[in-house]
Parts: sequence; structure tokens; C-alpha cells
Amino acid sequence: MLFLKCSRMRRAFTLVELLVVIAIIGIMVGLLLPAVQAAREAARRMQCSNHLKQLTLSIHNYHDVYNATPLHMHRASHDYGGGGNSGNLSWYFGILPYVEEANVFDTLPSSITGAGYSWDGLVSGQSVLGQMARVKIATFLCPSESTTNSLIAGIANFSYVGNVGPARHLALPTAGTSSKSRGFISHSRMNTAGPGTTNCTGSWLGGSNNTVRFSDIVDGLSNTAALSESLVNSGTGNDKDRRRNLYYTNSAMIQQPGVSIRSVVQDGLANPLNWQEWSQYKGLTWLYTSSWEKHLYNHVFPPNTISIPGYNTDWFRCSEADGGVTPSGNHPGGVQMSLADGSVRFVTNSIDIDLWWAIGSNNGGEVVSAY
Repeated sequence: MLFLKCSRMRRAFTLVELLVVIAIIGIMVGLLLPAVQAAREAARRMQCSNHLKQLTLSIHNYHDVYNATPLHMHRASHDYGGGGNSGNLSWYFGILPYVEEANVFDTLPSSITGAGYSWDGLVSGQSVLGQMARVKIATFLCPSESTTNSLIAGIANFSYVGNVGPARHLALPTAGTSSKSRGFISHSRMNTAGPGTTNCTGSWLGGSNNTVRFSDIVDGLSNTAALSESLVNSGTGNDKDRRRNLYYTNSAMIQQPGVSIRSVVQDGLANPLNWQEWSQYKGLTWLYTSSWEKHLYNHVFPPNTISIPGYNTDWFRCSEADGGVTPSGNHPGGVQMSLADGSVRFVTNSIDIDLWWAIGSNNGGEVVSAY
């Protein structure tokens, strides 16, 4: 008698097989995720580079019309008892027509941005200034920025900052001090009156206003920094990432005219103290400026370290260019920077400090090597 042995077909995975499959999938995800993240960051970095190039070329268009780089209006013309209603506008305002934002530019006459129309109107959003400050412009933001400064609801932040060189009152190894800003962006206090301090007087006050023309960049447009990037504070004033804060040191060395820039860097990196009341405004509004938003940066401290603006005895009111605000970004290893000719470079955090100072200066006469 013939017996046939029948086997029942299995219709499902065993538990062991299922666990093996899950483990394999997990390993594959673990291997692929860094590659995906790297690809996304590469795309963001490229977009950030394009923004810097667009902004720098828009400054070229501005220069073709006005024979100067855009004016950064520090404070307002009514400060310290002065007359007039202008001021409080960053260098972003001037380039609006050249980044296809002429409608925003035309809506906000610069003559109504000072007394009576400034901070209160910005906060409430009831003034034209406050309304325009809430217009978000994609070109002004780096896609790698992961934080929003929400100190004032709805205010549109910014990611890019204009070079004003190594602070003029700090002594460079090869060039000493300077009577005016050594950078790329034009800037003005909007009022010749000022605080009655021993620092911001005489020639230092007289050099507070500085118009920069391409002809002033004697080191060459391809050897001088134009714009870079800057991380915003969250609005709390005390961010865990110290690149998002503004600092000071007890020595106040950064605002001592004639002090060695190398000594300032050593002091600042060794003894920084967060100034929370100032830090909370960093990167808040692309449009408005009142000393704390920081639309300008200096070639003092190495990239992605700390920012120390002038602060004690009102020196920062003398000129916003006199300080050590440092570029920072979320791109691994360094920051993006455009040169005055419109090209964009990636600058590593480990760049030689003397080279960093040389790139920031428009007329130092230094020899700029590859970087």
C-alpha cells in the first residue's frame, strides 16, 4: 500500500525571520540616513551660496546707480535731541529694488522711519515700518538656519551680514588703526550728536560715517569680503549655542583704541560673558536697526566662535562697525562668504587668523593667499 506524505504550505514568517528583516531594514536606514542628510545639507548650502551671490550682485546694481555700497543707518536722526525722522534702516532696505522687492521699498519712505515711527511702531505693527518688517523675503534667509527669533511675533528675521572689516580702532599687525571703517558696507550714525563719553569723541566720532565706493577697495574686489552669514538668537537671550548670543568681557578691551587685535581675540575667546539683554535681539529684523540686531559683521574673531560688539560707555553708539561681531552658520566646518566681486567661497573655521583679518580689510595692502 502506497502512502503519500503531504506537507502543509507555510503561509507566514516566523518571529525570528521577522526580527532579522527588521534588523536589516534598521541597518540600511542607519547607513542611508547620513547620506540623505548630507545631500540635503549640500542642497541647502548651494541655495545659501546662491543667496549670497544674488545679494552681492544686487549691491553691484545699487553701486551702479549711487556710486556707493548700500547705506546702513545706525540709530536715527532724532537721537540725542537731533531733528528729522529718518534712520533705523539696515543696508537691506537699499537693495530691495534689486532683489525684486521694489513694492516693499516703495511702500516705506525712508523719511518716516525715525522719531514716532520706530520701535513702538515696529512692535505693534501699526506703522508702515512695522508692517514692512513683517514681510518675509526668502533671499534674506539661509535655508540651513534652524532657529527663529520670535522675540516679537511675526517679525521677519535675516541670515546675512555685511562686512565692515576689522574694527577701525583695533591695531592690525601690518596696518595699525584706521580713521574709518575698513570694510564693504557704507554706514552712518544719522546724527552727528552723540553720547558724552571720552571714547566716542574727536576723530573717532568724525569717522563714524563712512561711504564705501568700489574705488576705495584698493586691495581688489576679489580679495575683499562682502557678505557672510549669521545665526539668529531664539529671542530668549541665552541660547545654548553661544554663536547665537552677544558677549562682553570685564576688561572691555575690544573698545580700547590702539589695542592689538590679537590681544582682543585672546581676551574674548578666554573670558566671554553673555549679555542676555542684547543677545535676545540678534537677527530679529532684516529691516530695522537699533544697535542690537547686528546686520554688520567684523573680521576680528575666527568664524563660528563668539560675537563681542562694542558695548561699555556707549561706544557702540559711536559706530556699529566698531566691534567684533562674528559670522556663523549651520554648515559643518565653516561659513559661506561672498567676495566683493560677487564670487562665493566657503571659509573654514580653522582659517589662518591673519588671513581672516586681511580678507576683511579693503585697503590693508596685505597679500591674500589661497584659502
